[in-house]
Amino acid sequence: MTNTAGAQSVSWEEVARRDQLIAEQEALLNIYRCRFDIDTHLLPGGCVDGAPGLPAIEPQPFTGTPTAEELTRRDWLVNAQEALLNDYRCRFNIDTLVVPGGCGHQAPEPTTTPTPTPTPSPRPTPTAQGEELSPAEVYALVSPSIALVETSSKLGSGILIEGGYIVTNNHVVWPYDEAWLVFPDGTEFEGVPVIGRDFIADLAVLGPIDVPYRPLTFSDRDDLPPGSDLLLVGYPSEPELFPQPAITRGILSRLREWTTYNLTLLQSDAAIAGGQSGGALLNLRGEVVGISTWRFSEVGFALATSAADDAVIIERLINSYRPPEDKTERRAPRKFGDFEHQVTGVQGIDSPAFTFNAAAGTKVTIAIKGTSDGVIIVSDAVKTLVTQDKTETGVERTTFEVLRSGNHFVRIKSESDGEFDFELTSSIRLRPYRDEADGSTLLDQGDVEVFYGFFDHPYDTDWFKISLEEDEVIEISTDSILADTTITVRNRDTGESEKSEDIDPHTGLGFSTNAHLRFVAPEAGRYAIYIDESSGTQDISYILTVERVQE
Repeated sequence: MTNTAGAQSVSWEEVARRDQLIAEQEALLNIYRCRFDIDTHLLPGGCVDGAPGLPAIEPQPFTGTPTAEELTRRDWLVNAQEALLNDYRCRFNIDTLVVPGGCGHQAPEPTTTPTPTPTPSPRPTPTAQGEELSPAEVYALVSPSIALVETSSKLGSGILIEGGYIVTNNHVVWPYDEAWLVFPDGTEFEGVPVIGRDFIADLAVLGPIDVPYRPLTFSDRDDLPPGSDLLLVGYPSEPELFPQPAITRGILSRLREWTTYNLTLLQSDAAIAGGQSGGALLNLRGEVVGISTWRFSEVGFALATSAADDAVIIERLINSYRPPEDKTERRAPRKFGDFEHQVTGVQGIDSPAFTFNAAAGTKVTIAIKGTSDGVIIVSDAVKTLVTQDKTETGVERTTFEVLRSGNHFVRIKSESDGEFDFELTSSIRLRPYRDEADGSTLLDQGDVEVFYGFFDHPYDTDWFKISLEEDEVIEISTDSILADTTITVRNRDTGESEKSEDIDPHTGLGFSTNAHLRFVAPEAGRYAIYIDESSGTQDISYILTVERVQE
């Protein structure tokens, strides 16, 4: 049976043959990726012992209407796969006899010429002030400029803006310095650098890249009335070779003002799923009114930061960018690390952290030995994998399998009072992780200080130094959209401490359990302020305010 499309007659068999070839070539690509440890983040199941962790995917029977456009799309993909296969063959000197023309200094040419792409229907153009488009027209207008943003362990969405920059959420790319981008037409970019981050607004800027797509326009207004129609375009977590953005529709439920950071948030009932972080919240003129960032409540309301506020932050991040070699990195310097470390500190004050990078399927063993009650916590960029605390003294040992390729954090802490000293051994090289915030001095100048903090890894603790006189009073408060924070003040000489109650004083947005502590120094001395995130959530931020109280 055939279907007439223009002057061409297309059969189901032709489509099925191409689908089978696409599946076979993708299976071979995955074998090469695992064997030579390249582009392994593209494998849905990762690599295990140098081979794909999941069996090859069989093509599903084609049930649509066979058209020339269907063949054209498949021929383009077949050609792109063959070009990538030949690139791997030449790069790793394998199966080079099948590369047309052999391997030289230039990338191998594709084996076939792609079938000419039919002329697409004209896309809508931005409208005049006040003129609205249909949802289908808005999608056609903006979707070519919405990229899938992927690291080895996370997926998100990104918005193309003027200058070839991509804007996404910081939590999409943290803790990585670069990401992979793919646009709806299949255009890919590997290793796109992250050039700036704002932890509090949860924004990151990547690029620049050279693409022909139209940059999206940010609205300069954030005073939309409740009930305004909104559209959200982004990528739900549906891994595909060439994914397409999805569109959902909702209304503006309300505006929320986060006065602590001078940031307006748009609350919407537009459906939001994992992967749509960093997507575009749009009005019916196709303007970006917000960047999809968080969701809250059991209902799953979507929260987007105002595009008008975001534009100011984005401009600052682009203009203040300096290459990594010119600035102090938040993370530890890149080096091989060691298999053995001496871990020392004081319970409740120190919790040394380490990092390692490993591929999915890697088996790792970590052990600590000491007289204190030690705890090993291991997490990847998404979740906590291991919390090992089975003995009070002696050896704590854990063996686990890496679930997602990429960076991992290892945190060592003690549950015993006083000082601790552990011998740490690992089957994989560990690098010490140094948080530049830890040990900072507060109120050394002035009576009020505001610090913008970030929980780098699960159960992270930030701590600060402060000197106080006897009977001196300070007010300490935290403000966050998502972090469930607690505050502890500890005398660094005597070890005595005081902790905030687990209540919400309704500072800021009141979405989380913000903390507050009024502390009166019982004696003059050196103190430390500790900020914890009790739920173990990572890559979220908080604002700390410390003020001397004059009585």
